[in-house]
Amino acid sequence: MHVLLSCSFYIVFATVENLLLASVAYDRYTAVCKPLCYTTIMMTNVCVRLVIGSYIHGFLNTSNHIRDTFVLCVSNLVHHFCCDVPAVMALFCSDRCITDSCCCASFNILFALRIILISYLFIFATIMKMLSAEGFQKPSPSHSMDTDEIMPVFYTIAILMLNPAAYSLRNNSRKYIQEGASHDDTHMALMENISEVTEFTLVGLTDVQELQIPLFIIFSLIYLTTLLGNLGIIILILLDSRLHTPMYFFLSNLSLVDCVYPSAVTPKVMVGFLTGDKIISYNACAAQMFFFAAFATIESFLLASMAFDRHVAVCKPLHYTTTMTTTVCAILITGPYICGLLESSIHVAFTFHLFFCRSDVVNHFFCDIPPLLALSCSDININEMVLFALAAFNVFFTLLVILNSYVFIFIAILRMNSAEGRKKAFSTCTSHLTTVSIFYGTIIFMYLQPSSSHSMDTDKIASVFYTMIIPMLNPLVYSLRNKEVKSALMKMVRKVKSSLGFTY
Repeated sequence: MHVLLSCSFYIVFATVENLLLASVAYDRYTAVCKPLCYTTIMMTNVCVRLVIGSYIHGFLNTSNHIRDTFVLCVSNLVHHFCCDVPAVMALFCSDRCITDSCCCASFNILFALRIILISYLFIFATIMKMLSAEGFQKPSPSHSMDTDEIMPVFYTIAILMLNPAAYSLRNNSRKYIQEGASHDDTHMALMENISEVTEFTLVGLTDVQELQIPLFIIFSLIYLTTLLGNLGIIILILLDSRLHTPMYFFLSNLSLVDCVYPSAVTPKVMVGFLTGDKIISYNACAAQMFFFAAFATIESFLLASMAFDRHVAVCKPLHYTTTMTTTVCAILITGPYICGLLESSIHVAFTFHLFFCRSDVVNHFFCDIPPLLALSCSDININEMVLFALAAFNVFFTLLVILNSYVFIFIAILRMNSAEGRKKAFSTCTSHLTTVSIFYGTIIFMYLQPSSSHSMDTDKIASVFYTMIIPMLNPLVYSLRNKEVKSALMKMVRKVKSSLGFTY
């Protein structure tokens, strides 16, 4: 019973501290980024909810851990100086208990870290824009059991000792907020200016009235073709059991992405052509940028995952099923989504903390990053560095995976004895590489060049390719040229005709 209580209290208050740190990060975000609204946002009831919520979650999390942790069958010897969860997990006789404990710990850590990181991204962006140098300086606020015995000393003893020093002896943030609100008048004036920007006006592709209706028809056909093609691929893969393989699993996710990120841009463009309404609200602009940037990034990483899948299928066909397991496929799918959503959050955070005081007219047909940076009267050097760094990482990392995969594929193809097999493999690779070249070529052209060399009219034309044309072509490139997909499509057509009573 004493061991149970000791473990319970330890997990409770460790979890509570984890969530309290996230609450403190949110409090600091409000104090630094919204000092004039601090007292109205961080009211007593909000503070009480943040604190009580941390304690409630701590007790609920502990009850789950204790329920799982004390289902033991291996031994009662804990290789640790306290009843920590990883040490006790070594004594589990059930994989389910380990999985549940890992899921709870992962949720707690990732949830709190996400709040902390996002809060400090906003804080960092605000600090970078401060005009006062003094204000710029002030706001800076697998298991080896032998190693794990040393590390808990820090978070059970050392951290508790350091927290008073970190939050008290060096804490002059309240003084900073009071001084900043009274002395940094210019910064406050800029904050008032940004609050006045409630909407943007999109210039669009052209102002020529005679072209509005023809362009509306063309873009409508492109968008409908994109949706029908990609949704058709997803339905075919779901309904035909022969297509339930890793290759088509990746393809269905690519089709899903190709439905989503054009939908963030094209409908607004079509409305502009038809009605002439090219105004987009501030929040809608941020949402459009978020979804477009997220799913465009996801597509780039999915193309790399598909290249790796093809590498394994061509170069190691006998080991394909053992290499491309369900776990590997899940990692190759969830990884792109995590990277896309995280990077998109960073872009939106940095972009929409700028001061838009020059104009509200966006020289583009959607809310992309470069044209919005051109409207800012703030220092955009950091934004440009972040944009360049993330775009460079995405492009070069994924291109490295794709090129390496295809180098090995070409070597394997050249070793084939069958001329028919070579021709088929080369045809598949050419189609894939064509799409990759168009996609990455426009990305490099758009985002990996200095802002001084940007021509918005040229960027608009390039953007049309990767926002509308490429999602429409992907079903053709990856699927309609594929015999298995053609066979599944004909099978579905015959079933539909049969159900409708047609004879053939």
